[in-house]
Amino acid sequence: MKTYVNIFPQESLTHKIYKAEQVRKVEPVAAKQAGVTMYTLMERAGQAVFNVLREQYADAKTVLVLAGKGNNGGDAYVVARLALTQGLHVTLCEFADIERLSDDAKTAREKWLATGETVRNWQDLNFAVFDLCVDGLLGTGISGEVQSPLSDVIQKTNNAQIPILSIDIPSGLHADTGSVCGVAMEAEHTVTFVGIKSGLVTGIGKQCTGKLHFHDLGVGNEFQRLADSIGRVFDFRQLRPIPKRDIYSHKGSYGKLLCIGGNQGMPGSIRLTGEAALRCGAGLVKVFCHPDNVAMVSNGRPELMLEHEEEQLVEALNWCTAIVIGPGLGKDAWAIDKLKVVLNHALEKHKHLVMDADALNLFSQDPKLVMPKHMAIVTPHPAEAARILKTSVNEIENNRYHNVRELANRFDCVALLKGSGSVVASQGNLWVCKNGNPGMATAGMGDVLSGVLGALLAQGMGLRLTAVYGMCLHSYAGDLASKEHGERGMLASDLFPYLRKLINPE
Repeated sequence: MKTYVNIFPQESLTHKIYKAEQVRKVEPVAAKQAGVTMYTLMERAGQAVFNVLREQYADAKTVLVLAGKGNNGGDAYVVARLALTQGLHVTLCEFADIERLSDDAKTAREKWLATGETVRNWQDLNFAVFDLCVDGLLGTGISGEVQSPLSDVIQKTNNAQIPILSIDIPSGLHADTGSVCGVAMEAEHTVTFVGIKSGLVTGIGKQCTGKLHFHDLGVGNEFQRLADSIGRVFDFRQLRPIPKRDIYSHKGSYGKLLCIGGNQGMPGSIRLTGEAALRCGAGLVKVFCHPDNVAMVSNGRPELMLEHEEEQLVEALNWCTAIVIGPGLGKDAWAIDKLKVVLNHALEKHKHLVMDADALNLFSQDPKLVMPKHMAIVTPHPAEAARILKTSVNEIENNRYHNVRELANRFDCVALLKGSGSVVASQGNLWVCKNGNPGMATAGMGDVLSGVLGALLAQGMGLRLTAVYGMCLHSYAGDLASKEHGERGMLASDLFPYLRKLINPE
């Protein structure tokens, strides 16, 4: 069986995420080493935002700029000045004690006032008349809930339904977790600087951020030498292709996958899993399901092998090289018995497995069940993760990084927390997926992901590489399906032709 080498790309700042405090502390040192002042970085930041403004909103004529008390406010003054000098009609509102502004922000403000313009009171404005809002209200330092009047300003801006371009981070978003601090700007575009803040790429933070643009302000090399990232963020297109198949090979060269699930009334889940595994190159795929579902699982897909007799399960487990359990498994005695048999087998035979859906729900209910250490990928959505960790969905979503790490550490597994900006955690490492779209919020998508992961494991890919590569492969297939046919009405099975295309190197 082919050994898979590292298929991650050569890393750059565009692949790394950082905590906000890291950027705040290291940025001045990086600037000094690069021989530039912090005010120069402020000018560069303003220019970077203005460039995105012109690229994305070429028809904008009237621009509202909101300047807060931090360096984001200083950046906002620069953007306002640049927009004015290029002929745009600019209205600037400031929300800061001027005396407490940093020297750099004061300089930027003075240059704005030197144009002959002034500042306006936000309460006198009709936000809806503007073509665009540039958000420089709050930076990365916020942790508690946004207070009035800034909360009122954010709400009014969102309600005006005008495009929002955020500076560094949407105001009101927690820079590290991506949770909303009471209320947050809902930006179409965000331009972040020096290091990508972890809260911008997962959960609700990804939605508030909109399209993310990154600029290192000319100090990227220095910053990378000084700061250790907390994780990596990947687009599938940035990953190296997996190796081509050997000419001298046969079906046994590409693994034997056993998929267990499909209880009474739930044949579709395990069928999707099995077919996804075939489309992603598993040599042989066998499905063990409830006897009532054999015909429905195999109908139209004769390449799937079927088992349903109790005594056949152990034989099938000995036959396979990797296991998927959970899709359509149910929670009755039949399901519990199958999960216990599989976990015991994996513990004894040191066999890789993917645990999803009802396998996770059952596992969360029985403390006597033991997951084999360093042998499993678990793939919960937020509700399943909440059940396992005995917490709420809100707690999971408010700190996705902490909770996916908790799963990985508590059970010595590779954990894949699904959702917007899916995250993989393993042995202290984090990987985040850039791909995916709302059209994938439909029944069966997780079942297809389980099949993708199972196929990669069966073909000899390691646990961590399988989780990261499979996560990005699955999500990007969804993006291609969405691009061609739209988000609404997408079916999980719509991904199959795209998975097959993407899994084959060109």
